[in-house]
Amino acid sequence: MGNNRTYDNLIASIDADRQDLVDLCLDLGNTPSPYGKEIKVGQKVLAWLAACGIHGELQHITEMSVNAVATLKGSGGGASLIWNAHMDVGPELSAEASEAEKKIESAWTEGELIFGKGVINDKAQLCAFMVAARALRRGGIKLKGDLTITGVASETGGPSVDEFQGIDNPGEGFGSKWVVDRGVTADYALVGETSGFGIIRAECGAVWLKVRVKGREVYTPRYERGASIHENPNAFAKGAHAILALEEWAAQYQKRETLRFEGGVIEPKAQIMNVRGKGGTSGASQASPYCDIYMDIRIVPGKKPEAVKKEVEAVVRGLGFDCEVAPFQYSRGYVAQNADGLIQGIEAAHRYIFGSAPPLPPSAEVSMWRDVNVFNEVGIPSVCYGPPRQKDPYSGAGNRAMKIGDLLTAVKVYALTALEVCGVE
Repeated sequence: MGNNRTYDNLIASIDADRQDLVDLCLDLGNTPSPYGKEIKVGQKVLAWLAACGIHGELQHITEMSVNAVATLKGSGGGASLIWNAHMDVGPELSAEASEAEKKIESAWTEGELIFGKGVINDKAQLCAFMVAARALRRGGIKLKGDLTITGVASETGGPSVDEFQGIDNPGEGFGSKWVVDRGVTADYALVGETSGFGIIRAECGAVWLKVRVKGREVYTPRYERGASIHENPNAFAKGAHAILALEEWAAQYQKRETLRFEGGVIEPKAQIMNVRGKGGTSGASQASPYCDIYMDIRIVPGKKPEAVKKEVEAVVRGLGFDCEVAPFQYSRGYVAQNADGLIQGIEAAHRYIFGSAPPLPPSAEVSMWRDVNVFNEVGIPSVCYGPPRQKDPYSGAGNRAMKIGDLLTAVKVYALTALEVCGVE
């Protein structure tokens, strides 16, 4: 692609918006928005866009949980595009959260880096879309196809299980599902998430299982361990053996299920998320008659959850334990189909900025569940693209930072992608 005056003017305009981009990230990043309570961020998103002449509305899921939807109307004749990013940042902090935990939930800058769990996942990408949309409108660029920005709720929503039930525990991707079910559709959807500037063409599905290992409730003075673990009535003693066996299975499962395709390497992983016993008023004063083990198992696109369930059942029953295995969340993974127009648009925009083709995304970024799956499930071709994460010294995850320059570059690629995909009047 040779020099394009429209593109160059748009890029120069975005370069001048660097501080506005940072300020917007800090504002939204320091506005709490755990899943199910996104309303304050949603209101700020729409107010900021309205001040730029881009109007939209809140979609209420509950009183406190919302999607923010705004559209730059096209003149007609071009492909329509959704820019999607989520406003929720995970579960609400507990009252006992440490100062370090509170810090990483906030947003701040140091030198060329911007920090914060919620900024990186995923408010920075939402801000990038907002600044890109403003640059398009301010530059007087008239798209042919509609461009819709969706800031969504509950991409990180916790699943419904045990006492955690109902619409406040909807599982991953509920906000985007709500958007589509209410008629916000397009020819393509570009999901803004970190991707190392690679194009993510597929994401894993996930099946969540509760493995109940059964024992007996025994009064401690009458507790007899027996000669083997099979004779031991304690459910947690049996559960400990089950956990070790499941961990060994998970390591082999990851190796066996690894999938290489043109878009990168999908490496589906599994881990034990929690272990619980019988609670209620007895608390810790009585032995639990069962040990519940909760597993998060990622599955390659096309993998059936029943196949994974049967494998896990075989592992625990192979130990000789009485157990039950029940799924409580299932989300399918997809490889994007018929997305060539969107992929080519991103590639062209990326080449214009970088002078080279996009790299393959990191394996971890192709091996999780993201909102691209929602759009691909309903036949809206969708891929993910965004800047890379950076190491940070503040979180155990070690990747809660981003280069401000990388984020600004993403704004440029998003804006040029809209021109490529939607067309210019």
